[in-house]
Amino acid sequence: MQELAGRLKVLDPAASESVKIIGYFDSLVAGGAGAESIVRAAAILSGVPAGARVGSRLIGIDVDGGRTAPHEPEGADAVDAPRVWLDRRDGPGLNDAMIVDRAQVALSIIVARADPTMSAVETVIDAAASRVDREAAAHRLRLSGAVRVVAAPPISRHSHRASTVLASNEGAVWIGLGDVIPADGPVGTSVAQDLDDLPRACADARLALRLADDRHRVIDALDLGVLIVLARSFDASAPQHPDVAALGALDARALNALDVVVDSESIRAAATRLSMHHSSLQARHETWTRQLGYDPLSPRGRARFLAARLLLRLQ
Repeated sequence: MQELAGRLKVLDPAASESVKIIGYFDSLVAGGAGAESIVRAAAILSGVPAGARVGSRLIGIDVDGGRTAPHEPEGADAVDAPRVWLDRRDGPGLNDAMIVDRAQVALSIIVARADPTMSAVETVIDAAASRVDREAAAHRLRLSGAVRVVAAPPISRHSHRASTVLASNEGAVWIGLGDVIPADGPVGTSVAQDLDDLPRACADARLALRLADDRHRVIDALDLGVLIVLARSFDASAPQHPDVAALGALDARALNALDVVVDSESIRAAATRLSMHHSSLQARHETWTRQLGYDPLSPRGRARFLAARLLLRLQ
């Protein structure tokens, strides 16, 4: 992390600062820091007083690192996830959003470590845990029969009592057990048929979360059908397939239009959804066919597009 920050300092000073902020909070979490230390870090890094609500507890730290009376912003949502704010009077600073985000992620992980219920959730979704330990955790959580696993960002609004925050290669992710779906998305879900199926359902819910976007805020792994098998096989270290590379070469606007076209009954229907003239979209369709090397609206081409699009999202 330090080597990367050094290189970025030369190429992009703003990006270098972001990497340093991430590394700072990661080191605190790895070192077993408490909630107050996280808020103190937010105040020191931002240069202004910082506050946080962690459950029923309010924490306030001034710019010198000392305790102070916190002033919770008015109109704050009542959520279970930890919430951090900065008392800056002259408008947001350059790195304020990054500091607040990483502080909230760090607090979510700390809360998860301290909560015995969260520890039980970690155990039942851990395939490496012994059967005895997983049965004991399931009994503590009063789980029986089919259970829905919900994956969401750690700072999303959620109300599950049985939940935890996991650290993963894709960043921190909140995991809840139950049928309540966070309202704001993005969300991935999967249903476990029994205790032995919970680790698989958790992995599938996390994959589904990575596939959620602005048009599909909630993704159920069951709705992916056989595509979930393809998602499970994704290997970030493997060479990129040409179909995925071709999609990755398109800009965001073209990808969004292609998503709508492939999801529509016809070019004309897609043009209506995109507020375009159908002849203009038809011309784009012909261009995309040349760029991709196949027609994304043919039966086989549609399958190739959906598979490549899924793998591109996972990257």
